[in-house]
Amino acid sequence: MKRSTFTVLGVAAMTFVACNTNTKEVKTEKVEAINKVENVAEETTIQFEERSMEDCIAYSKILNDIKLLEAAEAQKEADSIAKAELDMKQALAKAEAARKKRESSPEYLAKRAKDAELWFKANYESVVKAYNSNYEGLKVKLTTEGDIYEVSLFLNGEWKKDQKLMEQLEKVEVSNDFEPGKAVAITVKNA
Repeated sequence: MKRSTFTVLGVAAMTFVACNTNTKEVKTEKVEAINKVENVAEETTIQFEERSMEDCIAYSKILNDIKLLEAAEAQKEADSIAKAELDMKQALAKAEAARKKRESSPEYLAKRAKDAELWFKANYESVVKAYNSNYEGLKVKLTTEGDIYEVSLFLNGEWKKDQKLMEQLEKVEVSNDFEPGKAVAITVKNA
């Protein structure tokens, strides 16, 4: 019985100690677990396809807008080039008209006639004097390149073609070229 006595005494002692001593209890607060659940919209396949199609259409519209802007810019540049070309053509036409007007003025024609006469005398006077013809005037017609194609003498009030004098004039080597730009006739009076 020894054992059971000790066991009873041990249990009694533990009960006594347990009843008379304060236990250190740690109070723990009750923690509630908060589970935040986001409401994720569930999307059906049809809805996904519709949204994807709308995105593609929007993207296509943006691309089209960009292409339209690029085309408008290119057209604007082409228009400005065309306008510049037109302005240039108009300016050239005005300059050409002014040149023609200036060249048709009596002063300009008189100056060109005097230049042509001086050129003719400088290059052909010796041949004309050697030809020794008694004439009142001499008319020489030149091509646009300055080549002689007709020679006429003014005798007794009328112009007569002189083939012999023309052949003599064609043999002369010209020291300086004369290109009138259009066919001209040089008239020289005999002094």
